[in-house]
Amino acid sequence: MKYYQLAFEDFKRVFNFATSYYIDPSKITTGRTSGEPRGLGAIIDSFALGKLTEIGVEKILTIFNSNKKYFLDFEIKNNQKVKNEPDINLIEDNNIIREPSIFIEIKNTSENDRWIGLTEEQFNTIKRASGKRKIFLIYASIKSEKIDNNYKTVDLAGMFLKKIEDTNKSTIFQNFANLNAECKIEFILSSQDLENFGYPFERGMNMYDTVLFKQKNSKSFYSKNGLRKDILDIKQYLNFSDFIELKLKNQSVDNSDISDFKIVGSFKLIHKKSSTYIQCLSDVEIENKIFGKFKLHRDNFYDFNLVTVGRDPKLKRNNIFISKTRVYKLIEDGFIQNPDNIIAQIVDEI
Repeated sequence: MKYYQLAFEDFKRVFNFATSYYIDPSKITTGRTSGEPRGLGAIIDSFALGKLTEIGVEKILTIFNSNKKYFLDFEIKNNQKVKNEPDINLIEDNNIIREPSIFIEIKNTSENDRWIGLTEEQFNTIKRASGKRKIFLIYASIKSEKIDNNYKTVDLAGMFLKKIEDTNKSTIFQNFANLNAECKIEFILSSQDLENFGYPFERGMNMYDTVLFKQKNSKSFYSKNGLRKDILDIKQYLNFSDFIELKLKNQSVDNSDISDFKIVGSFKLIHKKSSTYIQCLSDVEIENKIFGKFKLHRDNFYDFNLVTVGRDPKLKRNNIFISKTRVYKLIEDGFIQNPDNIIAQIVDEI
């Protein structure tokens, strides 16, 4: 059981925390980059998803082992103290309240996330604060049922306010979905997993899309009269098994770890202006130590370039990241433990 349906009381707890934080005169409520004042709505948005994820994980741990009670940190503290404490900061075990024997960091992950991990500074802080305790990073998602596939209808604040106004028979927030939010633990990484499988993305390197090899229509390359005129070059590779370098469309790359892909199969590489594409003459397997494994299918065409993400893809600090798609593959292949197994270990040892 890796799921928990968040309740109205859970939302109340989070909104009460955010409101208390906002009203506290000692707290700075300006934007980190803009310096502009942030209102209550912005503070609620900044806390709601993360705190609801923490509650969801705590409830799931309770389902796995209800003999212990797991306390989340919902006190208003100075920023330095918060940075050095685990998200589950106390345990009640046999009527005795004590510090946890495992250091737990809880992170929200959404379906649009490409990478997971920590900044180098965060990771070093956690390792120092944990002492000799084991470290586990629990990644969980929050999903809600939308109305007419409109993601705006499941805004957490909107659903919460609709729930409140239902008792007052008001209609201001009736276009939002009824309050619903399911927390699911997606995966759990130990600090060793992050060190073993994460890659050090240093300041100044690019941040890349991890959804590579998007399928293309054959009409982009061939017409009824044959090869399209904008095709510059085609190279054929039969029964190939070696490395080929993928580049950005501007032909640049960060380093060979990122750009070198092992490719097995028969295919053609099609060059068209500044872009490269792959036409699969057989099923093709592609693997990279950072991005993971990909399977392309015979008779299909795919993009064959690295793609950066964001308006400014250059990283501003040192990080250690793992491609999220690769994490699921590492779990499937048995290199990272299934989350159900790790939860059982955590609730037993914590």
